Amino acid sequence: MTRRDFLRRLEAMSAAAVAGASAIPFTGCLGFYYVDSTLVGSRVMVRRSEFGANPFVLVDAPSEALPIFVIRDDDGSYTALSTRCMHRGCQVEPAGGRLVCPCHGSEYATDGAVLKGPTERPLRRFPVSVEGEAIAIELAGPAR
Repeated sequence: MTRRDFLRRLEAMSAAAVAGASAIPFTGCLGFYYVDSTLVGSRVMVRRSEFGANPFVLVDAPSEALPIFVIRDDDGSYTALSTRCMHRGCQVEPAGGRLVCPCHGSEYATDGAVLKGPTERPLRRFPVSVEGEAIAIELAGPAR
């Protein structure tokens, strides 16, 4: 089973357990949204249409241990961040317009900047370019 399949099953089981234990309807529950991508040289290519109505997606990259978090900004540009917390390496998760580390509570803005410690370093940013209908995430270049 791949990590993507595991997270999808975990999300479905969690949602079912919570919904079954509560009579409160859920209207805006965000989940982990993985999209298909293609590796071309040192770049991961994602179709812009993969976002649909989602403000962000997760992308697996062969050279990264954790997925890449790609955000569609309000101005139509894209930001790609490592989901590896710079404190102890746990995977950060989206939570209310920011990224939060479930291990020690570090918080990051959607541009990778530190909002709350214990981390002192921002998330790694990957250079992103838009090429027609594709988003290209550069894996080999210098991170910002």
